[in-house]
Amino acid sequence: MNAPAVAELWRYPVKSMGGEQVAELVLDRVVVGDRAFAVVAVATGRVLTAKRVPQLLDATARWLGGEAEIAVPGGPVVRTDEPDAEAVLGRWLGQPVRLERPVGRAVAVEEYQGDPDGSAELATFDLPAWGFVDDSPVHLLSRDSLRKAKGWHPGGDWDLRRFRPNIVLAPGPAADRVPSASPAARSGEGEVGDELRIGQAVLEVTSLCQRCVMVSQPQRGLPKDREVLRSIIRETGAMFGTYAAVLRPGSVRCGDPVTVPVAVQADGAG
Repeated sequence: MNAPAVAELWRYPVKSMGGEQVAELVLDRVVVGDRAFAVVAVATGRVLTAKRVPQLLDATARWLGGEAEIAVPGGPVVRTDEPDAEAVLGRWLGQPVRLERPVGRAVAVEEYQGDPDGSAELATFDLPAWGFVDDSPVHLLSRDSLRKAKGWHPGGDWDLRRFRPNIVLAPGPAADRVPSASPAARSGEGEVGDELRIGQAVLEVTSLCQRCVMVSQPQRGLPKDREVLRSIIRETGAMFGTYAAVLRPGSVRCGDPVTVPVAVQADGAG
């Protein structure tokens, strides 16, 4: 079996809005251009997410290198640096909002946790001071994981857009050119503690990804489906996909192999 390789790359310039599929990502401390902006409710000062406002998923955002371009359904396309951008979003969402960038301080967000059908509880927590991500800066998900999950809920649509990964992995022939490397588990997602070499970057798998009501929310072409989350909770305790931190910055391209660096043995080691 071929070692895993990058099959798709995604970034989401505005938190909880639809993202864009790209041929290359630049990884620094974060994925450059990913969750670079958040929509904040003026009334509360809290970040709005699709966990509470699923309407956000119907908008799409494109990274322009420093700014983002946002398209809302039935409305205009606006840039984040245009004077009327916040007014356009506020009219669409039905409340005053502002666009914020990470500014080096934690910001609060609200979400529903637990089963999405009536028993979910509203929780408030702080996002990291360095970015608008819920956990680690890079999210990996393999096509093998998606394929297996379809068996948990065969009637559901397991479109990867529900899970918002940055790096989608699959077995790939590109890895044949690296015979000294060993493949990671789950077609590249790795185990917690693994160091993954992907393109020019090296990542450390920091945790499994704990899923919430977000994966059940409706969005463009996808219906609301509570059973998606229920099946993940039932089968894995809500864990699906992995999070990673960037140990060595660099670019990642589609087709790049995913390898676990082979440990160098000390002299005389058996």
